[in-house]
Amino acid sequence: MTQLLTSSTKRLFLIAAVVVALGTSSTWMSVVSAQQPVPILSLGFEETATPGQTIAVSAYLVDPLGSPIYDAELHFAYDVEFLNVTDSVEIGSAITDDTGLALLTWEPRSEGALNITATFDGNEVFAPTVGAETLQVLPGDQLYRELPPYRIPGANVWLTTGLITTVWIIFIGSLALVGWANFKTRNTPHTQNSAESGVGDID
Repeated sequence: MTQLLTSSTKRLFLIAAVVVALGTSSTWMSVVSAQQPVPILSLGFEETATPGQTIAVSAYLVDPLGSPIYDAELHFAYDVEFLNVTDSVEIGSAITDDTGLALLTWEPRSEGALNITATFDGNEVFAPTVGAETLQVLPGDQLYRELPPYRIPGANVWLTTGLITTVWIIFIGSLALVGWANFKTRNTPHTQNSAESGVGDID
């Protein structure tokens, strides 16, 4: 009986030790994560742009003391909303240099206020962080236009000229036919009038 109690007690102690170890590990990881410094991420670009305009999007990543964080990957994106659902569309990614600068170029394709974000996923030293700024995209020229499947230099000019010439030829030819018909009608003698004139002469 004593041996059974001892075995059960050992199992209970073992289970308790595992639970405490897991809890301590989780708590330790949380403490370590909480102790990681949160860097500062600042975005920079022109305040306004037009659709299709190439702009430079930059971001600076520094630690809480202002020292640059180099060789860190930043992900750039902008927010879009469709049917009351907001999602992010990736612009691209860039690596920070010795000054903490990450730079890329981008062409906005739609009008309105776009929320641009840069995300740092964190590493062994620093915690993740996100920076955001708003870009105002003003109305601009049409970005897309339909082109013919085959483009021959000068073909469109000759086609337009030939079409206009053909229309004028048809128009002038129609006027000539109408004038000729009127001329023939006026100069053609009527048979009935000629017959009546002949009968009057015999009497």
